[in-house]
Amino acid sequence: MFAPLSRYFLFLFLFSSFSVQSQTIQQNYVIRIHHITAPIKIDGVLDEVDWELADVAKDFFAVLPYDTSFSKTKTECRVAYDDNYFYISAICYDELNGNYVIQSLRRDFSFPVTDAFAVVLDPFLDGTNGFNFGVNPYNVQREGSIDNGGGFGVSTDWNVKWISETKIEEGKWTCEFAIPFNSIRYKPNSETWYINFIRNDLKRNELSSWAPIPKIFNPNSLAFTGTLIWDNPLAKAGTNISIIPYGISSINTIATDGNSIKKNLNAGLDAKIGVSSSLNLDLTINPDFSQVEVDVQQTNLTRFNLFYPEKRTFFIENSDLFGQFGFRQIRPFFSRNVGLNNGNVVPILGGLRLSGKLTPNDRIGILSVQTADDSADVISGQNYSVLAYQRKIFSRSNIAFIGVNRQSFNHFELDKNDFNRIGGIQYNLASVNNKWVGFAFFMYSNNMISGYRAYSHAAFLQNNFAKWVFTYNHEYVGKNFIADAGFVPRINNYDAATKKIVRNSYWRFEPIVARRFYPKGSLKSKVNNFIVQFYTSDYLNEEYKSTELFNLFMVQTIFQNTALFEVSLENTILNLQYATSLNSKDTLYFFPGKYNYRSAALRFNSNIRKVFNFTLYTQYGSFYSGTKLTFNSSFNYRVQPYANFSLVLNYNQVHLPSPFQDFNLFLLGPKIELTFTENLFFTTFLQYNTQLENFNVNCRFQWRFKPLSDFYIVYGDNYDTNTFGNKNRTLVLKFTYWISI
Repeated sequence: MFAPLSRYFLFLFLFSSFSVQSQTIQQNYVIRIHHITAPIKIDGVLDEVDWELADVAKDFFAVLPYDTSFSKTKTECRVAYDDNYFYISAICYDELNGNYVIQSLRRDFSFPVTDAFAVVLDPFLDGTNGFNFGVNPYNVQREGSIDNGGGFGVSTDWNVKWISETKIEEGKWTCEFAIPFNSIRYKPNSETWYINFIRNDLKRNELSSWAPIPKIFNPNSLAFTGTLIWDNPLAKAGTNISIIPYGISSINTIATDGNSIKKNLNAGLDAKIGVSSSLNLDLTINPDFSQVEVDVQQTNLTRFNLFYPEKRTFFIENSDLFGQFGFRQIRPFFSRNVGLNNGNVVPILGGLRLSGKLTPNDRIGILSVQTADDSADVISGQNYSVLAYQRKIFSRSNIAFIGVNRQSFNHFELDKNDFNRIGGIQYNLASVNNKWVGFAFFMYSNNMISGYRAYSHAAFLQNNFAKWVFTYNHEYVGKNFIADAGFVPRINNYDAATKKIVRNSYWRFEPIVARRFYPKGSLKSKVNNFIVQFYTSDYLNEEYKSTELFNLFMVQTIFQNTALFEVSLENTILNLQYATSLNSKDTLYFFPGKYNYRSAALRFNSNIRKVFNFTLYTQYGSFYSGTKLTFNSSFNYRVQPYANFSLVLNYNQVHLPSPFQDFNLFLLGPKIELTFTENLFFTTFLQYNTQLENFNVNCRFQWRFKPLSDFYIVYGDNYDTNTFGNKNRTLVLKFTYWISI
């Protein structure tokens, strides 16, 4: 098993080297930046003399719906700086009548569905990590970090303080940014950065950028940028220290505890310290990792756990160093496992995290978090520590190493027999022109269980061509590869007959072939492209016998107005290894054996630019020894920019032969979002889930009284869907205050 892996590494290294020779990063788009001669007032009015003297980035290229010409939408951008701030201004011309497309006044809006302007920054010139800052015409801010070259967009969980202002005028809207140098990471004495400007004009239905980006790529891709040249080497940023204390008070009742009222007061703080212009230290003491926003529930008819993303602030910055090592279902570190045990909160005493750039080519991440012993003395305190290192090689690729350690401390005494350790190496490929991406990794776990088959490896390679897409992926996980702090759901198999969890090794092979067709003639005005795709996922056991083969054939039509229509056919051949029950209320189960089921599905997404838009999906076919009808839909209506009304409906009707019972699963989720101002929000979110037998009510009021400082009032209520008797209810007051030093 080791020999094939070594060949994958060799192939990827050689291929990356070839890519370096084939093309260099785009250098034809250059903008020069000068130190200002007088203060710039951030008011959205570009009347300062330094804006008149600044270089202008204009003549944007269209990205969508076509990438073959200059954009019809005109945009002009300028840059400047002083000792503390990086300034950006833009004139976004708008010659069409009608309202802007604005989802809400909430910060960190979704860029693809909003009229907006943004700047993309790559201060280290590595084509891998960067930043995105943007606003919509109503001056709602959006900032995020860019990881893995930007191919998958921006993580808006990252937050920093910065200043902006917009002004709407006849035939245009303008904006000004002032981004503190100590809010972003960069190399001192820099003479150049990479930069790009992107504009989304949904009234015209056109996405455009200053440095051209092929439409098959995400507009935040760092493979396609211009060059920003500083008039003097950029000095080291000033002090960057932020203290973020919090206070929380809650009152809750639990029906099984006689509805007795329990009160709780808690406080703690986080600290962010800029060790250098490129390295950041995060500290936390008695952190509050409770969520004031509930997770969106999902219907699960698979045999394995679902993945929920991390939202907690302490884990966000440079999170790709820790949490994106490995692959979708093979993560050595998954931060949501820290502070949770079987869904129950475990108190966290404190933690530290050092992350960022050591040099332009070297990134490092060090994380350590200590949890407490629980009051019932059932769970010992745990220390979770991670060491990650990433070294840039070639132009945009890197090689990474990770070490993960979970160590038990019973009342702060080391338990030598309770630990889990993982070491891993990974190569991440990104060609200069972004047409080839991939990775290969190998990981080994160490614990008290035998080291036999205690490793995992995978290799992934994908091309990004205009018409053809080819993807190859393989995975292997040994049955003794244990990741206590990670996410490896597929290795655990529940046997409904014995009521036990059985661990088994598995292989997976996952090829994809897709072809895009671009219409011509009169059809071109209605349809942007057609996609025909064939997808296969084949799981095999240690003896290379298939246990689950899934085939998908899909035809997709993407319309010029952003609507989408999709037809798909699916075929599954399941060699069930263990007895399986699909319905937790049913004591019956399917016996091990071969099951073959087929289905057909239709999907339609309406025009997202309209104030009323919707998604409809239906699927019908055989399922195990019966049939399954699925209907998923979402409806959204906005009174822009102040209100969003949405409804999610998921319905599964499963019909099974005797002696099994038929069952229906409903997941209903209406949501009301009111954004009274840029700083005052109210959200009501209901979730009716018959699979979990739970009806949840969550009401949240948020007042952002200062930048990144919030006051929350949250009310939560849970009911049994059978009797509608109350399970528990909670009222929470939470206060966070961001203090910059």
